[in-house]
Formats: sequence, structure tokens, C-alpha cells
Amino acid sequence: MKAALKTWLTAVVLSGATLVSCSHKDIACPGSEVRGIDVVFEWTRAPEAKPEGMTLMFFPLGAREQVWRFDIAGADGGSVEIPTGTYRMIAFNNDDASVRITDTQSFDGMTASARNTDRDMFGTTGMLYRAEVEYLEVTPCGVSYSAADGSYKECPRSVVRALPDSVCTVYDIRVSDIKGIDRVKKAYAALSGTDSSLRLGPMISENHDDYLYAPMVLSASDSLMTASADAFTPTALSGPYTLTVAVTRTDGKSFSKSFELTDQMMNSISPRHVFIEIKGLVIPEGDTPGSDVGDIDVIVDGWTTIEIDLEYNV
Repeated sequence: MKAALKTWLTAVVLSGATLVSCSHKDIACPGSEVRGIDVVFEWTRAPEAKPEGMTLMFFPLGAREQVWRFDIAGADGGSVEIPTGTYRMIAFNNDDASVRITDTQSFDGMTASARNTDRDMFGTTGMLYRAEVEYLEVTPCGVSYSAADGSYKECPRSVVRALPDSVCTVYDIRVSDIKGIDRVKKAYAALSGTDSSLRLGPMISENHDDYLYAPMVLSASDSLMTASADAFTPTALSGPYTLTVAVTRTDGKSFSKSFELTDQMMNSISPRHVFIEIKGLVIPEGDTPGSDVGDIDVIVDGWTTIEIDLEYNV
């Protein structure tokens, strides 16, 4: 009798040990079970970023159709609860007032667009940061996911680490050695070759024909005009960059001049920071402007008389 009892107790203990051992491959996960996970953001790819909040989007890879969205404060990450299953996760900062996010119920369709658009021009996008976890499996025993470096991670503590990166480029424009800058009342720059929208899932930028608009700051004492604006980093070749400078003189007449930019004129400070410089611009006099632009190697159209309102609301 004692031997039989001992055998039975041993079997119960071994069975309990098997149940406690966490191996999700042997567990049929109920579809309605909810699991808490911790998402941690590591900003090694964008150390300058300090977003005030992040949005997490979980797109189901299985039969479940519901998309899960969570808004969390700060840049470090946070805890969320989500049903067990497999997902593709995208995260982006939600503090960029210059960007509008639409079509969030579709991984392929979710789009970030410059909020300030008018006709074929758009205003700065600000800086948008994005992180993706291509495959995430949430189980009662933890998480498994594909890391940003291509490796596969398993974490029984349910910690998911993601690496956000910028999807925008900063364009700094500088027009120096300006002759007749005292005749300029207002000016703006319009840059082609930039994109005003980006599909955040497949990472495809769109609207290549739009112009990035930026008001220029005048410094008469330095004979200088500058502008700075952000746009989505092109994900495909969209043709040469063209910069158009438009000015309104103090007498109210407006003129524009376009420059087809060369590689020498577009210097990259970092992978997502482009510096554009034009030297020797001559502001036209009279009603018939010439084509003077100074001694620079660039393809230039002559000044064109235009009717514009530089109170452009983008």
C-alpha cells in the first residue's frame, strides 16, 4: 500500500512539474486569453529623439481581424495587454502635430501625411520616428519576436525591444552673397524631389511631384536667406531635386527663379540631414528681370514675374 501511494505521489509531482514548465509549443492558446507585455524602445538609431508619446499598432497575422492600438506617454515604452496570437507591430511617435495618420485599420494602407498641404505644396512634416516588429507571437508563457537585427528572440518575461528610427529628412537651405537683398520684403523656398506622404507599413513614400514649402528668414546685414523644413525620406528615386526661390520685393512685385540642384550643391551632414547652398543670387531690378545668379555651377532658369501671396498657409 505504501509503495503504491509513493508511486502515485511521484506521478502527481512529475505531472505538476510538467504543467509548471513553460513551453508554449505544447499549449493550445485560447483565443480569448489576454497577456500583458512590456514594449521597450531603444533609441540607438535616433539618439536625438525625445518624443513625448508613442503609439503602438498591433496588426493580427492570424484569423483575428481586430487591430489593437495603444497610446503611451514618454519615449521609453510601456505595458499593454493584448490577446494571445501572432501580430505585426508598428510604433510611431504621436507628438508630431505636423503629420496626420490615416487608414490605421490596414497594415498596407496606414499612411502618414503632411498635415499642411495646399495644391501641390506641403509644409514641414516635423520628425516622425517609426519602429517595426515584423513577427510577434504572444502566448500565455511569454513572447517570441523577430528583432530589428534579424535575430529571433524568446522572452518568458514578455519583454519586446524595438528600435525606432527617423523616416524624415531635414533640409537646410541657405542662399548667400545676395545682391539687392534690401529690395526683398518676403521670400520662400519650394523644393521638389521630396515626398509629402508615407505608407508606414510597407514603407513606401508617395506624392513625389509635391513641393516642400518653407518660408525663408532674411538677414540683410549678412546678405543671406535661410530656410529649414522636413519631409519624408524618399523610398524610391523621384528625379532630380529642384529648388525654387520666390521673392516679393518691397514695391510689391514678385519673382521666382528655379535651380536644378547638382550633387555638389546637396551635402549630407548625416543620412537624414541635407544642406543646400546657393551663392551669388541677384535680386532683380525693374519690371524685366534678368537671369543673373552669380558664379555657381548650376542649371538655372531666369527670373520669372509671378503673382503670388507669400502669406502661404501651409
